[in-house]
Amino acid sequence: MNPYFPMLFSPLKVKKTTFRNRIFAGPTGLKELTDNRHLVIKNIDYLRRRAQGGAAVVCLGDVLVDETADISWNPKVRAWDKENEPGFYNLASAIQAHGAHASMELVHTGMHFHEDNRINYGPSDMIDEFDQKDGYGIRRHKITAMPLEIIEKVADSYGKVALRAKHCGFESVLLHAGHGWLPAQFLSPVLNTRTDEFGGSLENRARFTMMVVDKIREYCGPNFIIEARISWKEGMYDGYQLEDSIEFCKMLEAHGVDMIQVSCGSLHFHDTTILSDPSWFDVNEGHNLAAAVEIKKVVKIPVGTVGAVTDPALVEQWLEEGKIDYIVMARALIADPDFPKKAMHGKLKDIRPCLRCLACMTGGYFNLPIHCSVNPQIGRDSDYKFMQLPTEKQKVLIAGGGPAGMEAAIIASQRGHEVILCEKDDKLGGLLNIVEKESFKERIGKYKNYLIYQLGKSAVDVRLNTEVTPELIETIQPDVVFAAVGGHPILPPIKGIEKAIQIVDYYRDEPEIGENILVLGGGFAGAECAIGLALAGKKSTIVEMSDALASGPNTPYPGTGAMQLDALQTNIDKNHVNVMLNTKCVEITDDGMICEDKDGNRIELKADKVIVATGIAANEDTVETLRDTVIDFHCIGDCYQPGLIRTAVHQGYDAALYL
Repeated sequence: MNPYFPMLFSPLKVKKTTFRNRIFAGPTGLKELTDNRHLVIKNIDYLRRRAQGGAAVVCLGDVLVDETADISWNPKVRAWDKENEPGFYNLASAIQAHGAHASMELVHTGMHFHEDNRINYGPSDMIDEFDQKDGYGIRRHKITAMPLEIIEKVADSYGKVALRAKHCGFESVLLHAGHGWLPAQFLSPVLNTRTDEFGGSLENRARFTMMVVDKIREYCGPNFIIEARISWKEGMYDGYQLEDSIEFCKMLEAHGVDMIQVSCGSLHFHDTTILSDPSWFDVNEGHNLAAAVEIKKVVKIPVGTVGAVTDPALVEQWLEEGKIDYIVMARALIADPDFPKKAMHGKLKDIRPCLRCLACMTGGYFNLPIHCSVNPQIGRDSDYKFMQLPTEKQKVLIAGGGPAGMEAAIIASQRGHEVILCEKDDKLGGLLNIVEKESFKERIGKYKNYLIYQLGKSAVDVRLNTEVTPELIETIQPDVVFAAVGGHPILPPIKGIEKAIQIVDYYRDEPEIGENILVLGGGFAGAECAIGLALAGKKSTIVEMSDALASGPNTPYPGTGAMQLDALQTNIDKNHVNVMLNTKCVEITDDGMICEDKDGNRIELKADKVIVATGIAANEDTVETLRDTVIDFHCIGDCYQPGLIRTAVHQGYDAALYL
């Protein structure tokens, strides 16, 4: 019995298969495929890491079952193509070599992923107007009700692909019947307006899914494991709800489904995208748990849940109380593939925490390789399989103890170098100390503490209250200098700007600011600040001179947008934050602001205080004083180019890795 989490690390037996623990690695889509949508070695290495890290099941995600689901502009694995079999076999073998079981997520995109040069099938005839919220605007396509012969063909394709998975060594498939994919589209009373045997009653709307389950069982036999992922509700208020899903799960069990994952939401409803993939604004864990508990009451098969869960102690409690039988983790295992092994040995402080920043999810919207803010190896797993230690030990001096500097120090020390990290303030963290002040940014604090803990375990010589100067460099005589000295707030040339408070000073000093606040700047920092003010019970207004918050589709940070903007806008609306776009501040007064709209009309805004959030500029002057002190000089983090935690961490990691 595991002494730390006995339930979490107890085996789970389903039919003839025994899973080594209760942690399943959730499916994640892959973008780096061949032109024919076959797997490449990077895909295998990426999923192999989850098996190495101790997950019981590793699932290949976004596997299309039929050519009627194919989409040229959003690459997904074409499982109907038998030429994918060698890659499937190699992947299953790689997963099993590390003691995990291989699963495959079966998907049909249905009406939501359109193509211009084909018939776009869905449950019903309609014109689909889907706002992508990614800079591409609204996509309108004619949707054709799937006729019976195509329904039967697609159901049969699910069965054939499941058999292909079994043939290639996979021990289970995950039928995705939620999140607005084709089975959920048929189940939806909003999208399914059919009057035949596939529309109307819940039983009829569920008929397509049951046909799929029956076909998989027919092709794969009685002992092959069929797992289903369902959304316990479709939209926040519209579409099918929990009572429908309870009956749906009873049908799934009756037709031979062996396990059920409980998720939430649909592509069709933007108000639930942040429930399918909870953002940093959601500070709680287990928002699908209550629904899973209700479903577990009516079925005898194992029930699990998914939804940005990262606390092993909480999962242990749920398992002990019989609320669920297993947990499904995706982002937690992207942030740290070794999460299961670390938890199994009680090394909780060594688990790299997920920020729920959605970087890994949003990358998919732009067809970028999967990436992570806190784990620089993700998406580049093949690059680090055979990394060798340096042949020559070097003395490395790092100026700055923010995320870039700390990451660089940890990695350089792990690679055997002598590392000195100097921070001019009395504590490590840099801007993380500022950002973590928001009530919904507690995960930033956890990540900061993780980095500090890793530094404490290392051989890095950490010197606080020590500013790196040319004189100090002359004294230490390092071989390499990393400048990670950060940035400073930008002060726009606005009359009366001295009457406002900089956002950094607001978070650091926590001054009294009154009840009615104007936030100048609608980037992520300004928008989040306004949301935080509203959560604290204050009236907050964002004043932004452009026509979109957070730069919209023209955001300067590649891979940022779509889902982050969804989360931002949802919480602005939810917390009644006032937003004034196309509004230019021309003066800050004792009573607020004087602004102009896009037509030059004067607007006077009253407020108790103005908070300025107009961006960060690199500390270039500091960098230049250090640049010529050594031959081997590197600039990383915000002092190189102000950006995200992700860019800072990746730069620190890469600079240290290749010394």
